[in-house]
Amino acid sequence: MDNQENLEKKDNDMQNYLQQQSPSLGKDSDNRKRLNQTSEEYLNSLTPTQRRQRITTLLVIAFISLLTGIDYAIILPTAWGYVNMFMHNHYGGFVVGILLSVFALSGSIAGILFGFLDDIGVSLKKLVLCGTVFIIIGNTLYFIGINIYVVVISRLIAGIGMGLVPPLLAELTRRSTPETRTPLFAKILGCRQVGLFFGPCFTIFIKQLHFKLFGLQVTMYNAPGLLMAVLWVVVILLTLCFFYDSPITTTDPKSLSEALKNNSFRQVYKYCLSLIKSPVIMVLLVTSFIAYFNQTALETTLTPFTNRQFNWHEVDVSILFAIAGIEITIVYIGLHYISKRVRDQTILVSAFIILSIACLIGVIILPFSKIGSTKYLPIFLLFVGLDILALPLIAVTTATLFSREMNLEQQGIGQGIQRFVVNIATVIGPLFAGALLQATWTMLLVMFIIVLLATILLLFMYRSFRTNQNDELTALISPVNNSS
Repeated sequence: MDNQENLEKKDNDMQNYLQQQSPSLGKDSDNRKRLNQTSEEYLNSLTPTQRRQRITTLLVIAFISLLTGIDYAIILPTAWGYVNMFMHNHYGGFVVGILLSVFALSGSIAGILFGFLDDIGVSLKKLVLCGTVFIIIGNTLYFIGINIYVVVISRLIAGIGMGLVPPLLAELTRRSTPETRTPLFAKILGCRQVGLFFGPCFTIFIKQLHFKLFGLQVTMYNAPGLLMAVLWVVVILLTLCFFYDSPITTTDPKSLSEALKNNSFRQVYKYCLSLIKSPVIMVLLVTSFIAYFNQTALETTLTPFTNRQFNWHEVDVSILFAIAGIEITIVYIGLHYISKRVRDQTILVSAFIILSIACLIGVIILPFSKIGSTKYLPIFLLFVGLDILALPLIAVTTATLFSREMNLEQQGIGQGIQRFVVNIATVIGPLFAGALLQATWTMLLVMFIIVLLATILLLFMYRSFRTNQNDELTALISPVNNSS
């Protein structure tokens, strides 16, 4: 009886805590207005020195975002050749999948830890320096690459460093008003897209590298590790000189510690389960998983498939990634205008129909394509183009629709659930694609089936989605007269 009473008391404590953190909808609206006014007053009261510190800090964050794009654009196209230096072709694809998966897995786990440390008041500057050190160590080991185990461990360590991204995104919230927040996010995250553009340029540069450094042979396969290690050393210097912690904090460390002490993981787990019982939310989680699963599977397969099918090399794949980055940017810009006239759920369904067509093209055409023949290269490029067209639409609309299905007091934990599902997809996708690298048609068939299933689910639940006039997508691109 005592245990039952204690359990009920803890459940009541959890509910009271959540109610204290997020009052009713009307009260939350008033609190949000006061918070908005406080944020605006804070930014307006900054001294010239504080404004300069804010700008330099945001520039450092933008540079970090740029490097994440460059890292992705030069590691992925060369990873296939690097792995094949240690492995036979039959196992190379699976190991490439492991490389991408351990990077995503360690990053997602470290992101939770770094975000927690940031919430309880640990200096963000110290967290950035700590994460950057992990990235430098990981890239240095990737450059050394004594054997395949060192290469895999290097990406695991570098992924830990990427845990600095969530607290940096939280810092953007502290450094902006509600009106400038989304445009600021778009600008910072857009820097990663710029990095994807510059990545192929670095690939062309490192292809010319053939020399020894400290007795190690520098090639186009291990040079990305050396290059990224040097660039992240620059981040350390910039952070030491130009990064400043926010003078205000959004969380009381004492209240957070008490909340953690009074509530068990079991209660939080039960609360999470209660949030995802809605069929609409379940469908959105499934579609989010499928979108990122499809994206990472395609990225894992692209380099080895084009190498075998069309005799492409690293530079060719890098150019394709650059063109894909341009297409994604155009899609995001177009989405800004389309979302004003078309509902998000309509865009989402249309995107999955496009994705279904892309997968169907691959399933139908691949059996007729002969290795070494470029006869079906235009159709392959059409498949990739349709796939890339659909994925950004899905990524954005699932996020906005998911936020609408959650009440204001559930936004934080709700988005956490969605990000967890996305991270799982980015881990499983590369492993799935790597394991079926020698059976590409089977992989495409499975992808087509699950995408078609998601399309049917969306059509079935179409009328169940909530509508909201305050569409967050309208703030994807900041107005001309707006400044962050």
